[in-house]
Amino acid sequence: MPDDRSHPDRPAPRRARRFVVRDAEDHRTTEKIEEFLTGPRTRARPQRARPADVGGSRPVADLDTRTDFVAAVRRETVRSARYGHPATIVAVEFAIAAAGGVPADDRQIDRLAAPIGFTLRREARETDRIARVAPNRFHVLMPETVSTDAADYIERARNACEIWFAGAGLPVGIRFEAASSSPRQSLTAALEAVEERLTA
Repeated sequence: MPDDRSHPDRPAPRRARRFVVRDAEDHRTTEKIEEFLTGPRTRARPQRARPADVGGSRPVADLDTRTDFVAAVRRETVRSARYGHPATIVAVEFAIAAAGGVPADDRQIDRLAAPIGFTLRREARETDRIARVAPNRFHVLMPETVSTDAADYIERARNACEIWFAGAGLPVGIRFEAASSSPRQSLTAALEAVEERLTA
């Protein structure tokens, strides 16, 4: 009796493919990132220009350079101390789970940093400043913002990222830390505090 599996007209069974972040030539990765950039938003916002490139080390549209961000923090530190207005620093760090014990390389990190940075910018206000300060880390400066308002922003941004990670099967974790200026803590000290929490 012939084996049905060898029948020439019967297609070979397909194995379920698990999405894994690969190198810059992985077109499926590109498609998933494109979906992330154009996917549903957690709330209605004006349309922003999309990044020109989601791969490589090209900066994300609307994000500050690290130098510009440091200068903005200095200005806001002086302003906060002079007028007593609160401000909040949010630090965001993401990590890609090692595939087969091999840690993610720089190209993989770059490919995910672009859409994550885009989402952080999309969920923020026009007055907030955002910069990629390390390969897998962003800082957000939120002028005239107390910790409760920052918590709302963090929830929106975290949900937007995690929903996509889960839907796309991307092995990525993301962490947020925030600290605000106060009469007892300068904005510079708040920045140092969130950095210490991420490295603790």
